[in-house]
Amino acid sequence: MSEAASISVRLVFLGPSRDLAAAESTRVQLPAGATIADLRSWLAQEYPRLAAGLHTMRLAVNETFAHDSDVLHGGDEVALVPPVSGGSGQEEVWVDLLPGPIPVERVRRFLLNDPRLGGIVTFEGAARAEGDAGHGALLRLEYEAYESMARRQLERLAREAVTRWCAGRVAVLHRLGGVAVGEVSVVVAVATPHRAEAFEACRWLIDELKRHVPIWKKDVFADGFVRWVEPTAGDAQEVASDA
Repeated sequence: MSEAASISVRLVFLGPSRDLAAAESTRVQLPAGATIADLRSWLAQEYPRLAAGLHTMRLAVNETFAHDSDVLHGGDEVALVPPVSGGSGQEEVWVDLLPGPIPVERVRRFLLNDPRLGGIVTFEGAARAEGDAGHGALLRLEYEAYESMARRQLERLAREAVTRWCAGRVAVLHRLGGVAVGEVSVVVAVATPHRAEAFEACRWLIDELKRHVPIWKKDVFADGFVRWVEPTAGDAQEVASDA
């Protein structure tokens, strides 16, 4: 691989990840244009003891948490940050707002990580194909959020689901930015000891997310026309009743 076709990244292992990797740091050569997701794949291959727990770890680039779709650059410092709450290294909640595709397979692995949890329910919401008589086909959805508040609300809802339904694992991930027709915009997933609780918790989470988390979407049509998507009359009435 030529020097121009690769980048050098410093990798730092923190906390439990340091023991699993048997190293404090290392330098990695990656192809130019490599993303955080590519680095995760490399880590899983190079450090088998890390592989099982990688989905619970966040990666920070130059001391800022990164998303899997973020592109790495030469000279970056990437830290592996294991879960810091709970003290067990087995975080029960995963919430996030993502500017790129939701890692659905990683969500599945997150749910399957505890053999005591036999009831697993996953909801995936995708942008569906629609048309408008005056503006043509729907091209994509555009999501935006009041991010700091949205993250706190997602965390609050996930923690409440853990308590109310004795859930062992809860994941709520939502896209931001453009989402093409057919792409997944939101994933809500719950793992509980029994199936009934998992179904109930998953349904409650997606309904509460739509009612209380400050995320908005716009329709973008083939002729360039854009419009905000208004809540249904039922949604608006429910929110008003909570005020």
